[in-house]
Amino acid sequence: MRTVAVDTLELAPSGPVGDRGFHVREEDGVIALTGRNPRLVQIVPRWDAATGELALVFPDGGRVAAPVVRGAARETAFYDGRPVPGRVVEGPFTAALSDYLGRPVELVAHDDGVTGGDDNPVTLMSDGSLAAVSAALDDAVVDPRRFRMTISIEGARAWEEDGWAGREVTVGAVILRVKVPVGRCVVTMRDPDDGHGDLPILRALAQLRGKRDVAFGVWCDVATPGVVRVGDAVAPR
Repeated sequence: MRTVAVDTLELAPSGPVGDRGFHVREEDGVIALTGRNPRLVQIVPRWDAATGELALVFPDGGRVAAPVVRGAARETAFYDGRPVPGRVVEGPFTAALSDYLGRPVELVAHDDGVTGGDDNPVTLMSDGSLAAVSAALDDAVVDPRRFRMTISIEGARAWEEDGWAGREVTVGAVILRVKVPVGRCVVTMRDPDDGHGDLPILRALAQLRGKRDVAFGVWCDVATPGVVRVGDAVAPR
């Protein structure tokens, strides 16, 4: 769904608390991929951890909201075939999403401790790398939300974060362990507000990095959990 920015983020070993804690499940048991359902990015989610209430705002202005009540157990095959356990969220959500997509789907809450929707719990990108992609697209404005990264940093050179693989990076009081660059998919070529295809991001990455290396940003594990805030210093070590 729509990427929503926050000023403060709690990072647990399984990833950002409250981030990607839910997914939409197809009737055949696989995740409803954004690449095949681009209209999903038009839905704006709001999660209030303090009250346990989830709200979904649809593009026509309609809104459904209710406390999250976990129902029947489900296991969903994610994009890489990885089985992700969870429970159907009871209340108005499943019906509203099914009506919106025009077919039966379910909203599922991940079980506690499940890593969100990715290979590693955290992703990180730099404004330097984003500027390089923009330059390769004739200085087009490239919205960083296309990459759905957990943390964006300022002040690094283009692709500098790639060189941190195998190292630790402090972000405020949190320590991340950088793994490898993130391979990108067709979702990056869709407008992050309405889902239509508009920029050849993958072609730009192939021109910049090589035909077989369409990566952007890096995967990270959480070595030392804690809270990250906008403005925190970032330092590889």
